[in-house]
Amino acid sequence: MKVYLASYAMMTMGKISKNEGGVTGKRAVFIPTAGDPYENKDFVVADKIALQKYGIEVTDLDLKNKTEEEINKPLAMADILLVAGGDTFYLMEKLKESGADRAIKNFISRGGIYIGSSAGSIVCCPTIEGAEKFDNPNLAPNLKNFNGMGIFNEVIIPHTQKEKYIERIKEATEKLTSKSFKVYHLTDDDVLFFDGINSIVL
Repeated sequence: MKVYLASYAMMTMGKISKNEGGVTGKRAVFIPTAGDPYENKDFVVADKIALQKYGIEVTDLDLKNKTEEEINKPLAMADILLVAGGDTFYLMEKLKESGADRAIKNFISRGGIYIGSSAGSIVCCPTIEGAEKFDNPNLAPNLKNFNGMGIFNEVIIPHTQKEKYIERIKEATEKLTSKSFKVYHLTDDDVLFFDGINSIVL
């Protein structure tokens, strides 16, 4: 298993590439869906550009109105999957509605490299409830619970270097630790690598 959970993949592609021994020539699927609720999507575009700068061939895949079969097709041809940031609850709803949550787990189990960026990282955790302090659950009216994909066995809180988030980070951390989760605080320069057993912040 090769899972990279970042606050902002664009800032950490160098660390990811180094840990992989290079990524040039690999093929990636890029999921921008979490950015839909945002008017300014520059942060989403920046992650895609970061892949291209490292010589990776990129195919876009929007999860909206897709079937699991339509998601599996491009993933079957890919070495890397990058799920960009945006609203965590909206993204989780689209992952579950499309069956992408199952497709992603299959992709990882057969050796695919998963890179999450902010919301794209949080959805890998067992729960996304920590994002309540930052994102809008009302954007996901069909989401029945706050269960994440459970690919990573602990939880992350991204963007922890931002002073404006200090109080919200503290509240989210207290809530998650009270439920016995280990919480990783990631700045925009951090990326957590999880191999299925061990996790390390690069």
